[in-house]
Amino acid sequence: MTGHAVKEAAVDVRRQILGVLARELKVDISELDVKDGLIVFKHGRVDYSQVRNRYNKEHRGWPGLAKGREPLTFQEAARIAYLARGTIIGRGKYKPAELGGTHKGAAVGTSPAYGCSAQVVEVSVDMETGKITVEKMTDAHDCGFAINRTSVEGQMQGSLSMGLGEALFEEVKFDEKGRILNSNLAEYKIATSLDMPNVEPIIVESHEPYGPFGAKEVGEGAIMPTIPAILNAVYDATGIRFQELPLTPERVFMALRARQQAKAADES
Repeated sequence: MTGHAVKEAAVDVRRQILGVLARELKVDISELDVKDGLIVFKHGRVDYSQVRNRYNKEHRGWPGLAKGREPLTFQEAARIAYLARGTIIGRGKYKPAELGGTHKGAAVGTSPAYGCSAQVVEVSVDMETGKITVEKMTDAHDCGFAINRTSVEGQMQGSLSMGLGEALFEEVKFDEKGRILNSNLAEYKIATSLDMPNVEPIIVESHEPYGPFGAKEVGEGAIMPTIPAILNAVYDATGIRFQELPLTPERVFMALRARQQAKAADES
């Protein structure tokens, strides 16, 4: 959902920057456009030498400064706009469409599109102590068009970290009067960098017609398969289906011991 609001805010920033540039160059803003990081003049040449000279004087000694008749860059235009107006703030908004529309999220009305994830998790279980170690996690996520692949991979890795924490560590404990017993990070356990295994993110791209530039979510959706994948891996290792989280060593150990006692009782 935020993608549409971010896109609208970016368009607002672009409009403000081109507006300042148009006034500096004494042309109509409709004559200006941005393509591949460069300012495009739709009809004929425009003398932007004074704008470039101001920028180059401010950045004397910087590498890669444009010279002469090289195309004016959006970076130069953005700096000129900053000098004229200060910090450029763009604003955007998004409101979910009405229920019953044709978009994928019409049933609940919150999002125009949803991503899909598939995950594979490898774990080892110490049968003597019940300690679970997640060895490797592989996540494939359909995010539509990946506008920023590094950010997409970061979101996927973050989701797996949160899912691992929910599966193995995180638990709010209450006393008999309903007071929280572990209300700080010393007692409320979360996954740390030492608990994270190697993560292989696989970006699956598609085109989403209802998303900004064909993109869709890679936020909460990426966490959905993590807990089931861990539970299924633990079942494959131990043969026990757990119905309660987190899978602390104590909980796993007690389940293993209960199975051993039940087996011994059957044999006797």
